[in-house]
Amino acid sequence: MDYDQTVNKESVIIKFEKFMQEGCGCRRGSTGGQCCNDVLLATGLKNLYNCLELSHAELDLVILTNIQAFTPSEATPGEKRKKNPPYSFQYQARPICKEMFLNLHGISKSRFQKLLDHYRNHGLSVQIHGNSRRLPHNTLPQAVVEDVKNFLSNFADENAFLLPGRIPGFKNEDIQLLSLSDTKMRVWNSFKNVCEESNKQTVSYTKFNELWKQFHPNLVVAKPMSDLCFTCQHNTSKLLRAANLPEEEKSECVQAQQAHLNLVKMERELYRNVCDEATSNFKAIDDQIDIDERHEACSLRKTMHYSFDFAQQVHIPSNPMQPGPIYFKTPRKCSIFGVMCEAIPRQVNYLVDEASDVGKGANTTISYVHHFFEHHGLGEISVHLHADNCSGQNKNNFFIWFLAWRTILQLHHYVKYSFLIAGHTKFGPDRCFGIIKKSYKAQLVGTHNGTVLVPVYDWASFLEQFFTRLPNIKKYHHFRFSKDEPGRVYFKESNSSPEESLLLLKNRVILPPASTLPAKLNPAGLSLERKQYLYRDIRQFCKPGTEDLVAPSP
Repeated sequence: MDYDQTVNKESVIIKFEKFMQEGCGCRRGSTGGQCCNDVLLATGLKNLYNCLELSHAELDLVILTNIQAFTPSEATPGEKRKKNPPYSFQYQARPICKEMFLNLHGISKSRFQKLLDHYRNHGLSVQIHGNSRRLPHNTLPQAVVEDVKNFLSNFADENAFLLPGRIPGFKNEDIQLLSLSDTKMRVWNSFKNVCEESNKQTVSYTKFNELWKQFHPNLVVAKPMSDLCFTCQHNTSKLLRAANLPEEEKSECVQAQQAHLNLVKMERELYRNVCDEATSNFKAIDDQIDIDERHEACSLRKTMHYSFDFAQQVHIPSNPMQPGPIYFKTPRKCSIFGVMCEAIPRQVNYLVDEASDVGKGANTTISYVHHFFEHHGLGEISVHLHADNCSGQNKNNFFIWFLAWRTILQLHHYVKYSFLIAGHTKFGPDRCFGIIKKSYKAQLVGTHNGTVLVPVYDWASFLEQFFTRLPNIKKYHHFRFSKDEPGRVYFKESNSSPEESLLLLKNRVILPPASTLPAKLNPAGLSLERKQYLYRDIRQFCKPGTEDLVAPSP
C-alpha cells in the first residue's frame, strides 16, 4: 500500500467518526430519532474498515448488490410508476438514511450516483472503465518492442563478456559486461542507425533504457572502477578512499592488495611454467609423432598440458558486415567449447549447434574433454589441466570424479587439475576463440538435422554410484590424482598451500567397470516453432547454398 492510499483511508475514517459524532439528522431511527444512534461506533468502523480493504471493483459490486436489494420492484401492467422511486437503505435489517449508507461504505455521492446509473442500464455487472480497452497514445507496437529486445540480445552476444566464475558482490551469476566505451547512449545510437537502414520504427532514448532494464537487466556497462576481479576492485576502492584513515589501516589495505596480487602472480607463473614444460616435452618428440593421428592412452611417456573453456555463443548466419534487419532476429545459435594444447600449440574447438545442445553443465564439459582425449590427445601418461573457476562446469565434484575415474582405468597415470584465480582467468583458449569465429573450422558436435557426432554422456549419475563428494570444493585451486592410489584425490588452496587428501571411492573394493560408459543424453532438438521461425525469418539472410543447413523447411 502506498502513502497516498494510506492518507486517503485515514481521511475517510476521520470523516466517518465526525459524522457519527455530529449525527445524520434523519428521522429513520427505531424511536423516531436519527438512524446513526442505532449503530454503535465500533460496529460502524469495523464495516468501514472491511470496505476500505476491498479493491475498487469489489466495493462496486457490494454497492450494486445493495442497490439491487433496496430498489423497488417493477410496476405491474397498468400501474403508474414514479419517475424517481425512493430507496429504502438498510444496515443489519434496520432502516438507515442515504448519508449513513454512504459513510458506512466510505463512498461519495457522485460514485453512488454513477453506480446507480450503471445498475439501471446494465444491471448487476462489473463496471468497465472507458479507457480499459484503449491503449495509451504512446504505446509501442509489439513488433517494435521485439526489435529492441532482439537487438540488445544480439548486441550482447557480440560485444559483452561474462564475469569469470562466481564473483562476490554480484547478485546474479549471469552478469554480462559491456566495455566502458559502449555507453547506453552509444548502444541506442547503434540501434537507431540500424533502424534507419532497415526502415524500421525507432524508439526514444528513455524508452530504449526502460526496455533494456525490462528485458536484459543482467546486461550492464562497466563502470570506470570496474574490474573483472572483485577482490582487486574492492581493494582498489578501499585504497582510493584511504586518505583520511590511520596509517595502520592504510598499511593493511596495501598489504591485502599486495598479498592478493602475489597469489595471482604465483598461479599465473605456475600456468606459464607448466605450459613451457609441455612445450619442451613436445619439442623433444616433435619429429616422432603425428599430431593428426589418433593416439592410444598412455602411449607417450611425457607430461602434456591442456586448458579448456566455453566461448561466448555465436549466431549463424554470421556476417561481419551484418545487414541491419537480422539484428532484430534470433539466428541459429551455436556454442563453442575449446580445448587448447599449448605445447603444439593447437586448439580443437567443438561447435555445438542449437539442435545438438544439451546445456553447459558438467556432463557436457566432461563429455567433450573425454572425446578430446580419445580423438585429439597425444596419449601422454601424465597430464596437467587448467580451467576457469566456473563451478557449474569445471570446479565441481563430477569433474573431480571423472579425473579419478581416468586414473583408476589408467587412461592417465597421473593427473593434475588447476584453476586460475577468479577474475584473472585469461588463458590459452581465449586467444583462439577470435580466430574460430572468423573461420568456423571446428569439430562438429552434431549436424544441422540433429544427428549427434559427439555424444554427451550422463557422467553425473554414472560416477555418483562409485564416488563421494569433496567438501568445500570451491575454495581449492589444485587437485592431483595417481594410478598408484586409485580413487584418492590430493588438493590444496593455492600452489604454496599444504596438501590434503581424501579417498573419493565409496567402497575401495568396488571400482568403476573399465568397459562401461554412462548412458547418452539425447538433445531435445529444435521445436517446430523454432524451425518455423528460422525458415520464415532467418533463411533470407543465409549465403546461397546454406539455406537448407541453417534454416530448412520445417
